Amino acid sequence: MIHSLKALALAAVTTAGALVATAGAASATTFTAYFQVANQDASHEMIRTSSLPSTITGLINPPAAISPAGTDPASGHAVFSGSVSPGGSLSATVTYDAAANLGTAKCNFTMKVTENSTGTDYLLHYSVDNGICSVPADVHSSNGQFTSQTSQLIWTY
Repeated sequence: MIHSLKALALAAVTTAGALVATAGAASATTFTAYFQVANQDASHEMIRTSSLPSTITGLINPPAAISPAGTDPASGHAVFSGSVSPGGSLSATVTYDAAANLGTAKCNFTMKVTENSTGTDYLLHYSVDNGICSVPADVHSSNGQFTSQTSQLIWTY
């Protein structure tokens, strides 16, 4: 009888744990971040050389050369969006290079949204792998919406 009660209690705890895990997975938050890539080089055109990730919309597609002082997109903003669960993250990378001399000024811009374990804070982190380009500082949000301003990712030759 005692073994039956222990087995029943263990089954109840296991089921409760599974329900908590399922509830956590179901509470994914959709985030949205506005951005654009700016060509701040005085004399060279830039072009996106990577495919467009499914989490990014609004960039010129198919890619086209962007004149000095121009932006991709040409007006407004592009959108990085997706779903992230507590404790999780999602990232996307786009690559830009000099339009005429491919491979000479390549910059991989990465955007990553991370949600803390309690779902009360979201961090948008930008990074770039080439020192000739720059990205904005990290931004926090309480609801996963990074839409109050458009972040600029800066490309230069």
